Amino acid sequence: MTPPVAVITGATRGIGRAVALRLASRGVSVATVYRSDVAAASALSEELARLHADSLVLRCDVCDFDGLRNFAKQVTTHFGKVDYLVNNVGLDIFKTIDAVSFDEWRISQDVILNAPFVLTKEILPIMRERHFGRIIMLGASSRDYEKGAAGLGPFGVHKAALKVLMRTLALEEISHGITVNMVAPGSTDGAGSVPEDLRIPLNKIPIGRRMLLDEVAGAIDYFLSDSAAAVTGQCLGVNGGMST
Repeated sequence: MTPPVAVITGATRGIGRAVALRLASRGVSVATVYRSDVAAASALSEELARLHADSLVLRCDVCDFDGLRNFAKQVTTHFGKVDYLVNNVGLDIFKTIDAVSFDEWRISQDVILNAPFVLTKEILPIMRERHFGRIIMLGASSRDYEKGAAGLGPFGVHKAALKVLMRTLALEEISHGITVNMVAPGSTDGAGSVPEDLRIPLNKIPIGRRMLLDEVAGAIDYFLSDSAAAVTGQCLGVNGGMST
């Protein structure tokens, strides 16, 4: 029996890397894309090899949608299947609506919402063919973005839209044996491009500390597991009490 295959965007650092190593440690094959950090990509490839996991680490900007489609084809050619899809890549643009440029708005939408849409559409037929799949979207739960969050402009709007996309896909795909869920981290050490100390003071987090990468990876792992076969359309906040 061939090992499961996981496609994880942005697995060279942060949450994506934690998920990739966690899965690889139990024999899951890993495919990922990175934008520009060749050193981080090489380091990940070496770590996956040490774990004896088959891997495919390719350079591709998630905003290059033709590149994403080609990546999906390469994954299918290399592995022959996809069991898990983790749409992990995000972008931190924290501005009020009046201050954000249209270019910033557009790239936020492309990274947070459109890239998961494009890659999911490419992977769905592969999963449907085998009547099995687990899809995870990465949300955010330090604020209630569906109600609006002042000063977080494009990030909040597009994360809220991603949650609606997740729920829509969950309803559409469960009859095909595919579950779709969201893990929404709170303030997490080692995640994101903006230092957490600049975003959320510790005294605002009820647990009194930031989340750990492995705690977020563990929540993702649950949704991928057989124990979650009947769980779909759900959003799990890993936020130390900052629940929306």
